[in-house]
Formats: sequence, C-alpha cells, structure tokens
Amino acid sequence: MPVTRGQFAQLLAAGLFSVIYEDLAMHPEEYPEFFNVFSSTKAYEEDQLVAGLGAVPTKPEGEALKLDQPIQGGSLRYQHVSYGLGFQVTREMWDDDQYGIMKKVSQDFGGSIRQTIESTAAAVLNNSFASQKSIDGVSLINTAHPLLGGGTYSNQSATNVAFSTTGMQELIILFEKMVNERGLLKRMIPEEVWLPVDLQFKAGEILHSAYKPYTGNNEINVMQGRLLPRINHYFSSTVAWWIAGRKSDQTLKYYWRIMPEFDSQDDFFTKGASYSTYFRFVAGVTYWHGLAGSPGQ
Repeated sequence: MPVTRGQFAQLLAAGLFSVIYEDLAMHPEEYPEFFNVFSSTKAYEEDQLVAGLGAVPTKPEGEALKLDQPIQGGSLRYQHVSYGLGFQVTREMWDDDQYGIMKKVSQDFGGSIRQTIESTAAAVLNNSFASQKSIDGVSLINTAHPLLGGGTYSNQSATNVAFSTTGMQELIILFEKMVNERGLLKRMIPEEVWLPVDLQFKAGEILHSAYKPYTGNNEINVMQGRLLPRINHYFSSTVAWWIAGRKSDQTLKYYWRIMPEFDSQDDFFTKGASYSTYFRFVAGVTYWHGLAGSPGQ
C-alpha cells in the first residue's frame, strides 16, 4: 500500500502541536484579568456614545414639565486584525534531530503566540496617556474628557504622581467623583490597582502595612486592603499605574474573531513539512469611565 502524501506532516503534527498547547498552558493568561473578553462573528464591532437625560429640575406650580432628550456622541469601531506565523521542518532535520531541537521550536512557536496576544492587549494601557483614544476623541487617561452635556472631567492625576499613598488618594477621589456625560455623579468605587512588575514590592508595602509606610509616626495606613493589586508582565512603563473598578464598570474589550488555529502540510518536492498558526482578534477600549491613572515618575 503506497504511503500517502502528507503522512510525514501529520505524523509530526500531533506531537509538535501538543508541545505548543503545553507551553501556552504553562503561561497563565493575563489579559482576561483586565479586559472584558467576548467572541465575535462579524468583521468588526462598534460602540456608540449616547448621553442620557440630565438631572430633574424643579416644576413650579401650574407650569408644564421641562423636556429633555438624549445627546448622541461619536462612535468607535473594533476592527479585527489577522495574525499568522509558520515554520518549516526539513525531512533531514527531523530524521537527524537527536537534541530535541524540534521540541524547542514548538515551544518558541507557543511563546510567539502568547507574546502577540498579551502585548497587543497591554498596549491599550501602555498607550493610554497618548495614542489610545477614548470614544470622546481624547486619550483614554486624560485631564480633560469633553462631556456631551458640556464641561470636562479628568481621570488623570494633576501631575505625574508616583505610585504612593498620596498618589492613590488623589486618584481614588477622582474616581469616586466621576460624572456621566450630563455631569451627573456616577458613584463609582475603585477595586483594583494595576501595576508593572517593577512596582509589585512597593504595592505590598503600601497595601498590606498596618501603619503608613515610610514614616515613623505610627499613622494608621488608610490604604491597607483598600485595593487589590494586579500585576501585568507586559506593561512597558516601569512607573505608570492605574486604578480600576469592576469589569462591568469599565470598557476594556477584547474580541476573539478566530481563536488560534494550527495547520500542517507536506512539501512533495523537498519532503519537508510546514506548520502554521492563524488567529484574529482586536483589543481596545470604548470609554474612560471606570479607569484612572498616572504616568508615574
């Protein structure tokens, strides 16, 4: 019985792809801890900003009710991006591999996939003080978010304050005084502080000490247990930090259009085999509510 074309690639695929999956599993996903993750069946997803009604005014006796109506703002589109990568194995390489090189290549393949997924998501926050825009047209973290009903609001520290007890107090106050597009109080409560790995030990001192750290006055540490520290290994700045509410209070969104797929194929002429991965997703943010931050110093 003749050997069928493609047998070499298929014989290798099970083992190589198993190593890839094992490598991905060894590195826990971080982006779902920060993003609301959804699946998508469309070419893109789109959000629309609408301001609701304003505060209820007084009604003098005998006079008609004052009328109000929603205000339509801008829109924001989440456009899926395609990603793909492949590698090839010669028949000679496979036949003569006595040092586990092919297993190493498979692990590198898995690491490449994880790096793309995580770094793309983290870039939303890495760029939040500059190029990452909110639906209102300004950066996600900004000192002057324009409100549809008039006026502005800030979700950024007044200065580039470092992660500290004082800095956290400033951002918490900004957070809890957040207003909607009509200037009405949102009553939002922060629950987490998001930090690069460089600040993890400082977070332990500030958030877990019974007394105010870095002082000998034995003052009660009002930050103890106030916020849950969450570390992201893909944040590019060593000093920037953010505070956030519940996932339902913020609009960091990650849409999977196509989860990572793997494929393999033989080359009839070279007798080698090719392997590839392909996936589509988009990571972004719609609105600034539920987030506040500082570039640090």
